Amino acid sequence: MVDIYLIIWLFPLIFMFHDFEEIIFIKPWFKKNRERIKKRLPKISKILLSYTDVLTTSSFAIGVMGMYILICAVTITAYITGWHYIWFGLFFVFTVHLFLHCLPCFIFKSYVPASVTSVICLPICCYILVLFLQLHQISLDRATLYIAIGFVLMAVTRIAMQILMKEFATKQMS
Repeated sequence: MVDIYLIIWLFPLIFMFHDFEEIIFIKPWFKKNRERIKKRLPKISKILLSYTDVLTTSSFAIGVMGMYILICAVTITAYITGWHYIWFGLFFVFTVHLFLHCLPCFIFKSYVPASVTSVICLPICCYILVLFLQLHQISLDRATLYIAIGFVLMAVTRIAMQILMKEFATKQMS
């Protein structure tokens, strides 16, 4: 028998495993691949590079910390209350996020930060989602609602972290 309480605690672990790769490699990768980014993504490269130019490893880690706090808060709430649906929505959005991390590998035809852990974590996350759905006979309408809530939670946290990351990076450089 599958223990849902064990499954939900895998989320913070998988998130950090994945984001450690991103924290370590994102800044050097953008620095090394600046011209390739301009060539392959001419329409969005200006916005993307202006963001990564001020980004530091420390400021990026602050953004990761904010997302980790959200994931831990939702996981702890699910564990304590036994109500796992918001956790499901957030975990689903994270799983889609892993899939999206794989796409730049096809654009650049090479390694892109977070792609290795995405490939490792994607099958595990998909399996966890299947287990969750088997344990919680959830309707498509309800699943869609909780996924939307998870998306909003992640988007709002991401926007707030973007602001904090930029502030922190700017203060570091001055």
